[in-house]
Amino acid sequence: MKIVEKVIYPIITKTRSVSGFYLNAIACQANHYGIVIDIDPESYRPVTIDWDKNEPFAYTEDELRVLKIELVEQLLPQKTILTMPPATTVLLTNGEQVKFEPQERFLVGKVCNSTLVVENITTKESYQFGLKDFPGNVYAHIIEPPKIIAKPIEELLLSLQELQHKAEIWLALNFHSIMLAGSTPAIEQKLKHQWSRSIQQPYTSSNLDFAWPVALDRYFQEQARRIGLHGLKVGTKLLWRCTDEQLMFGQVTDINYHQRRFSLEWDDGKKSCFSVLEMKALSISIVSSVYLSDNVAYEISGDRSYLKAYIGFRTKKLAKAWLRIIKKIVGRLSNLKDYRRGETDYLSETKWQYQVEQFRYKSMKRRLQSLETVSQLNLEKMPLKFRS
Repeated sequence: MKIVEKVIYPIITKTRSVSGFYLNAIACQANHYGIVIDIDPESYRPVTIDWDKNEPFAYTEDELRVLKIELVEQLLPQKTILTMPPATTVLLTNGEQVKFEPQERFLVGKVCNSTLVVENITTKESYQFGLKDFPGNVYAHIIEPPKIIAKPIEELLLSLQELQHKAEIWLALNFHSIMLAGSTPAIEQKLKHQWSRSIQQPYTSSNLDFAWPVALDRYFQEQARRIGLHGLKVGTKLLWRCTDEQLMFGQVTDINYHQRRFSLEWDDGKKSCFSVLEMKALSISIVSSVYLSDNVAYEISGDRSYLKAYIGFRTKKLAKAWLRIIKKIVGRLSNLKDYRRGETDYLSETKWQYQVEQFRYKSMKRRLQSLETVSQLNLEKMPLKFRS
């Protein structure tokens, strides 16, 4: 170890201090930290500290003591790394001069009442300085994270989100869709008990009670969208024949499995809620979509009182070539509609469409047969009389 007899450069000046506080020292009060930014021994409030919230405040010596404001020890053995100011030069006891480079780093080895031992991290050379004459600055502190003893995963407490996820998976595997039509609070409570017994990790009862209804509600929402109830699911199109002349279209927006009721929203913005029996009594029926081919499709109500048909073509030329033939088969058609501009269309694969405005036949059976006939035609090619 090399002993420093004198610091030649930089020139060490006596640091002003008050009650042990000095310029640039780190102060703390409970969990708040600050930097000493001013020392004025002649002032009534000689110590000014800039706290971590950028709130400078000057203190008397009594206030520092009463408020338990203390200095944070910075020279920690084996934990503090130091640097030297540019051109730092020292004289050793053996007469040798040593000049330190700014990029050199030193680890604090030992701190005594009047001396400090530092070790060059690269060369491993040790130097002993007098504390009052030490020119170095704190560069960094080595922080050792607390040792965490990992518990086996089966011993970790399940969070609320984890319980919800487990409940959703369990319901998907154990709640058969057949049970939807007969779901009751008693059955759901029994299922909750079965699920809780299947959990192999610890949990809190409060989290379990919160997680279960959330997971069950999400499960019901998904089933309402995918499976539904009594042939109705979220998104199912409906027709309400209010009178022979007045028709209202709408769709199912939600299903209450407990009460066996359906939330409906109509095209005019009105909302209602009915059971299946009430819908039958009010002549509300399902509107189904039927695709006979890539070019022919229709919508039909469950009571077979409503039918709307669409016939589509890839090009305008094909559409016009087939017009007279199709009219003879099904009846009067609408004007040809151009869906090339991204408008909503019924036959997404076609760009030009007719809608059947008036069928040639009165009976529903004959109307459907005429559409079936058209679907069997090759509407992707020109009719025979147009072919050269």
